[in-house]
Amino acid sequence: MAKTKFSIEEAFQELDQILQEMESPELSLSDSMNLYKKGVRLLDKCNQTLDKTEKEIIVLQEGQNGTILKREDSE
Repeated sequence: MAKTKFSIEEAFQELDQILQEMESPELSLSDSMNLYKKGVRLLDKCNQTLDKTEKEIIVLQEGQNGTILKREDSE
């Protein structure tokens, strides 16, 4: 079975859809709880992705001596 690549943009869209569904007064408690669990899992995956991306950016910005390079303002 092929694993699909996670898209944070699609996850945010899905989270928005979950929020809209949860606002429905006809939604049962069981369905509401299932949507909540799904939303929590999506948020966790988004946080993991953002943390990984942040770490990659820090590694790319590091200088040879281990300090983070600062962008020089050219005014």
